[in-house]
Amino acid sequence: MPKTLTINGERKEWLYLLRGRQEAPFAPHDIETVSAPGKDGAHLGKTNVELKQIDQPIGFTVRDEEHEQELLDELNAFLLTQENAEIQFDNVPGKTYIGRVTGSISDYSRPAPTLREGTITFLCEPYKYGPEIEADLTGQGTIINVEGTQAAKPTFEYDVLAPITFAMVSNGDDYMMIGRPIDVDSIAKEPYPEVDRWFMNTLTGWSHMTEGQFLNDEVTGGTVSGSQISVDEGAFIPDSYGSSQSGWYGPAVKTSLSKPIQDFSVTLGAVVYNNGHPGKVMAIFLDDQGDIVCSLGLINARANSKNVRALARMNDGQNVARHRVMDYQGDTGSESQVFNDSSLNIRLRREGDRFSAKTWQVRDGRQHAQHTSDIVDDNSDFQRPIEQVVLFFAKYENHDVFPMRILGLRVHESTVLADDETPYIAQEGDQILFDHDEESIYINGEDATDLKNFGASYFELPLGENELATLPDDLDGIVKYRPTYK
Repeated sequence: MPKTLTINGERKEWLYLLRGRQEAPFAPHDIETVSAPGKDGAHLGKTNVELKQIDQPIGFTVRDEEHEQELLDELNAFLLTQENAEIQFDNVPGKTYIGRVTGSISDYSRPAPTLREGTITFLCEPYKYGPEIEADLTGQGTIINVEGTQAAKPTFEYDVLAPITFAMVSNGDDYMMIGRPIDVDSIAKEPYPEVDRWFMNTLTGWSHMTEGQFLNDEVTGGTVSGSQISVDEGAFIPDSYGSSQSGWYGPAVKTSLSKPIQDFSVTLGAVVYNNGHPGKVMAIFLDDQGDIVCSLGLINARANSKNVRALARMNDGQNVARHRVMDYQGDTGSESQVFNDSSLNIRLRREGDRFSAKTWQVRDGRQHAQHTSDIVDDNSDFQRPIEQVVLFFAKYENHDVFPMRILGLRVHESTVLADDETPYIAQEGDQILFDHDEESIYINGEDATDLKNFGASYFELPLGENELATLPDDLDGIVKYRPTYK
């Protein structure tokens, strides 16, 4: 069977590799030099390892010119990735390259009526990798034997079994740690204790709002219609929006918080599938009188646009004074689709007269599409405690509306730590990820590099035997790494 290649797990069996592959035995090594006045030669400094270029001849057969164009279109979609891809060549078995195509197939030719040939050029990371290896981490220590020709960069994944103030892994020489151990004369305390959490798998505790009620915010609010919200596979969705009326309208449910909260941190999980219509999904928090204190959610207020904006805003309760903490449409501008078709977390915090908002997505346990915004506002009307929350789906007048889902809602109280108090960094059920390749740290998919200990490092696993130790005992973890080859 002819040999081919695999890109991100996808293969084209009609595409085959030809002889003539060109790849240097190792990536270029560029040594920095420092010249000394009056002295011959130079001092050798840091070695920089450059990218590796691979020129791979390929070929395929066609029936006619029309079939040729079909295969070329398919080849373009297969080869041209916007981000680095995992690439496996059948003529280099057991190894994975990380990179992407550069240039074009400039030598594309038709040596025979049905034969097409050319050379694809890849720019790849300096090293190639073997299959991923996974090992359990134990409190007594874990010994792993690292193979390859280059030190490996591991990832450590932990399930938290009980509240912890720190998490650490060490190979004996270096360590990675977030948080700090608790001193004998200190008290552990949760800086953002959870007050309420909803997983959106039941409407128990929620009540549908009465038709005609008005949520008084010109951006996030609207008129409550007589339609219903239902549960669908762990999410709240609108059954319908009711009969057409002016402005924004749709179904809403409401519930009370377990207690009034002054300084808070609230997080909404939602996803929208904007196909070019207006629509919005909001979590709206009310005071004891039922007046709006703050709102957060996703909105598209334009017809014929797939852009989705993330909103977080304060309201004085009378819709006279408002202040947007965040109104973010994505890094690429008014037509950005970064918040479309993908689950998003939106968080709003109030701590005194300081307000902060953050959005992020989680993929493979890692945070993406992060954006933050902060304001200071001493308007006393923005200081009312929150006591109730409304979940509101809305469409605009007679426009069609896109599908929307609310995936979760969390309400935390913000507390001030005393000098003799050490903050918990994670609770039972949380997940911690140390990624020493990307040099990043996550807790439940949210960036936590601000918790990194000053002396900690993203250490590598040298070749041969490595002994790994984890603290505290309230962590259940695994280490993953890929043997690395020059």
